[in-house]
Amino acid sequence: MLSWDDFRYVKAIADHRSLDGAAEALGINHSTAFRRLGQIEQQLNARLFNRERSGYGLTTEGEAMLQRAERMEQEVAAFERRLHRQDADARAPGVGVVPLDMILSMSGHDFLKAMIAGTLPQPPMAATLGFRLAEAAEGRAVFEGLPEFRHYNPIGSVHGGFAATLLDSALGCAIFSTMAKGETWTTLELKLNFVRPLNQDTGAVRAEGRVIHRGRTVATSEGDLRDGAGKLYAHATTTCMIFPAKG
Repeated sequence: MLSWDDFRYVKAIADHRSLDGAAEALGINHSTAFRRLGQIEQQLNARLFNRERSGYGLTTEGEAMLQRAERMEQEVAAFERRLHRQDADARAPGVGVVPLDMILSMSGHDFLKAMIAGTLPQPPMAATLGFRLAEAAEGRAVFEGLPEFRHYNPIGSVHGGFAATLLDSALGCAIFSTMAKGETWTTLELKLNFVRPLNQDTGAVRAEGRVIHRGRTVATSEGDLRDGAGKLYAHATTTCMIFPAKG
């Protein structure tokens, strides 16, 4: 009996028209991809690809399997979106802006933990784009979001600002997590590299930020944006200025 993984393998080969490209996308080596394709074709007693000089071309049977794989992928993505919305609704403490004097009365780490716990609100921007602070530790922060059709740009993919906002938030809050009471900070620079586009079928993504250097007045951090399977979509670095506590 075929499994979902079998359909994933066929779709990856069809998308990249090569075993090397499929292997890289699936995180396996070439020989494993070759062996797995042979097993699937043997199980079906049908050839799914024609081995051509220009790459792997789908046969009629391969086209039929690819269509089913695409429908399955869409259904999985839709299911994941529903679960993500339900989880976000269950966790959501509401949105709002915390008064500055309250922020200054807490360490950055305690502030972020309170936001995750729901005793402090997520920022209004989180509701606007549909993302949230999910994890925070000393020198590390993670934001989760769900790319949707409402985030699309004119050329039919999720606007780059979605990835940039999640990474800006994660990298900035990784530095924020190191702040003592009374310290404040602001971003001086964000450098971002897009690796592959996001779309409404990508599923939930996670932006993780990690502190590289924490000085007295300047700090830097790095991070990446990945989907649930660990596939990389963007990576970034940031520089922040730190303002010591007054008095």
